[in-house]
Amino acid sequence: MDTDILGVPEQVFDSGLLVATRRFETASAVARELGAHTIEVAHTLIALARIDGGRACGLFARQGIPPDVLAAGLLGGGGPAAGAGGNGRGGAGALGGLPVTADLRAGFAAAADTGYVDERALLAELLPRLEPGAVDLLVGYGRVDLDAWRAEVAAARPAAEVCRADGSIDEAAFAQGARRVLAMMVAEASGLGRRQCGIAMLLHALATTPGGLLEQAFLFLRRDVRALREQTIALTGARVRGPAGTGPITPDEPLRQTLRRAATFAASGPDPDPDTGARITERDLLAALLDTPSGLAAGFFRDIGLDLDRLRRFADTYYREPAEPEPDRAATPMSPEEAVRRLRAGLIGQESVVERLAFHVELIKRSLTRGFRPDDRPRAALLLCGPSGSGKTMTARLLAEVVYGSEDDVLVFEMGQFSARESINNFIGAPPGYVGFGEGKLTNGLRDNPRRVFLFDEVEKADARVLDALLRLLDEGRIGDPAGPVREAHDAVVILTTNLGATHSAAEAVEDDVDSVDNLIGSILAEGSTGHTAASARLRRTMEGFFRPEFLNRVDEVILYSPFGPTELRGIADNGLTRLAARLRDQIGVALTWTDEAADHIATVAWRGRPEEAARGVNRCVTAVVPGVLRLLDEADAAGRPIGAVRVRVVAGALVVGGADD
Repeated sequence: MDTDILGVPEQVFDSGLLVATRRFETASAVARELGAHTIEVAHTLIALARIDGGRACGLFARQGIPPDVLAAGLLGGGGPAAGAGGNGRGGAGALGGLPVTADLRAGFAAAADTGYVDERALLAELLPRLEPGAVDLLVGYGRVDLDAWRAEVAAARPAAEVCRADGSIDEAAFAQGARRVLAMMVAEASGLGRRQCGIAMLLHALATTPGGLLEQAFLFLRRDVRALREQTIALTGARVRGPAGTGPITPDEPLRQTLRRAATFAASGPDPDPDTGARITERDLLAALLDTPSGLAAGFFRDIGLDLDRLRRFADTYYREPAEPEPDRAATPMSPEEAVRRLRAGLIGQESVVERLAFHVELIKRSLTRGFRPDDRPRAALLLCGPSGSGKTMTARLLAEVVYGSEDDVLVFEMGQFSARESINNFIGAPPGYVGFGEGKLTNGLRDNPRRVFLFDEVEKADARVLDALLRLLDEGRIGDPAGPVREAHDAVVILTTNLGATHSAAEAVEDDVDSVDNLIGSILAEGSTGHTAASARLRRTMEGFFRPEFLNRVDEVILYSPFGPTELRGIADNGLTRLAARLRDQIGVALTWTDEAADHIATVAWRGRPEEAARGVNRCVTAVVPGVLRLLDEADAAGRPIGAVRVRVVAGALVVGGADD
């Protein structure tokens, strides 16, 4: 089959335009209807004007001229209008078996020079080439200002280019909601081992994106979102994995045409961006999918009984595109040395922990920077062991900050929530048809952002099946989603924490005389460096009472945390007050200061009243300062003397919040 239209490759044309004009056979139909033997520019203009909702249709409608009026005026022309030059040839110069004029062929070629032929590009080249007879009819009888038509078409916003030179999708052409969908599509394709995405993958990404257009629409229309996701994952052929490959994940040709169609919809919408053109929204993606020539999306929704008109109405009326995020401040990545200093400043009283982490931090940062992967396992797998409140969770957040740039790059798993046998469905997801399909916290977390810290808190509380899945993650650096995709964790840092020994007796743990982690750590401190190996061995035996040896063997290092004393709690109090001061400054513009006695008092109260809570007890004491600060601000405002600075002091053995000048 010939893939050229008047010498222009078919793939250059907008797919919706080809469908609406039946590959421009409608132009030959107009010529035959008018008794012409050659297809003219005017015949093609009439064919375009008969496309409901099209740009040419809009031009004629605003002028109050039905396209058939122009057709009636040309009726009986029998050949090229005056001034037109027919070439009389078939092949590249024919449409629907009729030859075309040289001007029409030249218009197609000029439109193709733009790289993408949609209706706007074609009209911009055809209007200046209209035959004199058609011009006389439009101007003389229709009172059309052709110069205004040409200017309007020429000034129309060009559709954004959707792909880069390497074939990958250019995210800059898309708005925030659409970028989320495309990121989901690429993640799903990667999980299935695909190097190309198709229309089915885009449809599945629209259905899977949390809080996206389709999820909102289905909830609004009272449809089952879970069933939708099961059906769309089946469309992608999730059970068939593609061959391994490298390079960017690219759209196939039908999807590329669909994205271009979405760009056309965006370009014809309101509120243009004067610099970059209108960005493609999630609404545009859905509209293009429903308009795609393959009919896959529209056919799918009809097959599941969804009213397409109601879906479109929801998208046009109720859906709002997510706001663009604030641009990130350019941050200079920490060097390994700076990262270790940050750990030391944040982990008060845990110098030995910092020393053990220093090697892993340097390895992770330097290998990530170089793009080097020592093996297929996660970047690090660390088991942090110690009593509650000794800084294990803080360590995970600090590692996220120094490795990935933000302490928010942590996904926390409270493993007590995965203690039941059926909780494996919530951990990695369930097969299609079962509760938990597509809802695995681990698999979805890896899909959404695999470059972060995954913190499994109190891992000893998890069910054996959950621990088996975690073992696969530690061993292979990836985990299979029962829905089909495989989620990779090669660039993740895995942190496991445990309170083993701090809450279990020796009789429940092992046949050892060490009854708590505190005792083990005390043994290490008492025995000094010569006893470190023996005490660590006893700790490992304690761990082996709960974890299988193969699980522990997948952990890079077991790190012990020392219990805090009064000196360490004093430093933690200072850190807590510093964080509170930063929040007050950033959120309500109030400066907070404190005396040394105030920090001493907080540490002493935490040590005497909350010894079992350690650092968490200090933080609760710091939080107890907040009501006094807010009360002081309210009272000052009520008295008509607002203040911008407060100070925490100790008066008569109690913390008192007053003005900075009191």
